[in-house]
Amino acid sequence: MDDLVLTGTAGIIGLFFVAVVLIYGAYLIGGLVHAAFVSGEYGVILIVVSVILIAGSLYMATGFWLRKTDRI
Repeated sequence: MDDLVLTGTAGIIGLFFVAVVLIYGAYLIGGLVHAAFVSGEYGVILIVVSVILIAGSLYMATGFWLRKTDRI
């Protein structure tokens, strides 16, 4: 039982750490987009939006592929 508690605690700490890193990354990207918008650098905004759309599309494509191959 102690092993189970230790593993669960480590998992929760890991998930919390990942959540903090992702929130901080979103904060930094939001600051970058805001600074680019204020200074008129619309190319940076276009690149950030493009990267977010590509990442979302890849995430969805992975989900569709996993469904098609009956892995989930």
